[in-house]
Amino acid sequence: MTDQTAPTSPIAPTAQTAQTAPIAPTAPTAPGEPYTTLLRGIAANPNAGTAVLTRLLVPAGGPAWRMFGRRPLPADFVDTALAHSERRVRSAVAANPWLSDTHCLRLARDPVDLVALQAVNGSGARRRPAPLPDAAVELLLLGTWPRETEFLTRDEILGELHSLGALRNAFRRKMAHHPEPELRRQACQFIGALPPDRQAALLADPDPGVRAEARRVTAPRRLTPEELADTTTPRVLHSLYQTRVLPPDLLADALAARDYLSALARNRHLPPDAVRTLAADPDPEVRRLIARHPALVPDLMADLAADADPDVRHRLAGHPGLTPALIDALAADPDPEVAARALADPAPRDPARGRVLDEADPRETPERFRQIDFGVVDEPVDPPDPDWYRACARSPLPLLRRAAATCPHLDELMVRQLSQDEEREVRHLLALHHPAAPAGPLLEAYLCHPRHRDRLRARPAFPRTGLPSGLARHPDPEVRELAVADPEFDGDPETLLADPHHLVRLAAATNPRLRPERVAALLADPELREGAAANPQLGEKRLHALLDGVLGTREEAAGQGVPA
Repeated sequence: MTDQTAPTSPIAPTAQTAQTAPIAPTAPTAPGEPYTTLLRGIAANPNAGTAVLTRLLVPAGGPAWRMFGRRPLPADFVDTALAHSERRVRSAVAANPWLSDTHCLRLARDPVDLVALQAVNGSGARRRPAPLPDAAVELLLLGTWPRETEFLTRDEILGELHSLGALRNAFRRKMAHHPEPELRRQACQFIGALPPDRQAALLADPDPGVRAEARRVTAPRRLTPEELADTTTPRVLHSLYQTRVLPPDLLADALAARDYLSALARNRHLPPDAVRTLAADPDPEVRRLIARHPALVPDLMADLAADADPDVRHRLAGHPGLTPALIDALAADPDPEVAARALADPAPRDPARGRVLDEADPRETPERFRQIDFGVVDEPVDPPDPDWYRACARSPLPLLRRAAATCPHLDELMVRQLSQDEEREVRHLLALHHPAAPAGPLLEAYLCHPRHRDRLRARPAFPRTGLPSGLARHPDPEVRELAVADPEFDGDPETLLADPHHLVRLAAATNPRLRPERVAALLADPELREGAAANPQLGEKRLHALLDGVLGTREEAAGQGVPA
């Protein structure tokens, strides 16, 4: 389930800083909505406690509800909001990454499926520093909680939950041997990522439905003439050529015409003669792709190890079936990255280690796929032994230290050591993967990995005060925004109130170093009102007064039976 709300400012405090750091607001409201930005700013203000937030639960407070997912909330307010009859209130709270496990489980039992799915698979769930409670995820996967309102079909819910990055891999591991057969059946979707013993267990599962699904997903599927006739788009054809067993005449025609060679090179069902043909293809990209094919035989591996293109040799260096002699030969390769990849994984090779090394290897090659490059940060479904990670952290080889930095279970000593590593990529991977990464690497990764900024900002140690003054002059507006929202910002917030980017101007309006009279003036500025209303100079009494002018007094609300 994607977040359908308008873009939000990247400044949102952690639970530890909620009382001191302002929350920068969202994009400006459209003309003709004079109170929308004011209400959003009040909801974002760190001085807005339970009493202020509860007043926003009336229908007229609707513009502020989206902010419930963008700041830490008092537990008693969450209790009130989750009992609210309006599903949009509950859905907004469900997007909050700082919710307790108890509140997450309560949301997973929500009578409206969209609310429950938001809690388990929404933007907040993906940004949570800690995993969701297993029981909450199981409720959605099993569909055992009765829903009064169903906007989505069962298959649509499962499709959302099994999309890339939705379920954490630690939970997927549990699914493969869960006592509930339905979860084991669903685990068959990623059976290829499981260790061999788990794959064998699913194929021999005592439940016939699990056995049938495991056999279905592992059995080679042949491309039929009917499928080919019904396929009209190149994208679908590419997928079919990559995943299906192809009829011999169709495969021969594709090789002769050089059609879909990149798809064929990834096809695990190719016969040996086709693998040999692609290994000798004149296009180095085709040779690079075939260099990981499971059907490569030693003489083809030897040919590719001597390939003139270093990208081909680099990809081959990670092949799980390399012989010790070829590993030694590639370890002496003149390209240092090829040599490092071979040295990092001596014989006998373990596919689990190889997958971690692939994810940790930053080599720029065409059509590479690293989860981290697509915004997904997670440990493998089948992780290597913890001792291997610890040994990697002590290695002189940077690639192995990068691999260690992807482990979220390293102890405090290892985290401290890697956070001071001389190689930048080690520090960045640690910041992205380890929940206890310190402030320095978190800020460094924030500057270099825009795709992961939401996740980094949700970390407890993410720095919000005492930031380097030079960030206020950074070319990226998100970085300037971070700098000007710092309560200890040592520049003049007035200068950034004139920044060319509106989110930076809004963040400047939240800075507590602005003079009180300036904040009061900004409350009358339609463009910057939201930022001014989020400024922590406004105490709870002033926030109530602002709400009185928009929603009516608390006494009037109480007379109408509205929460006060």
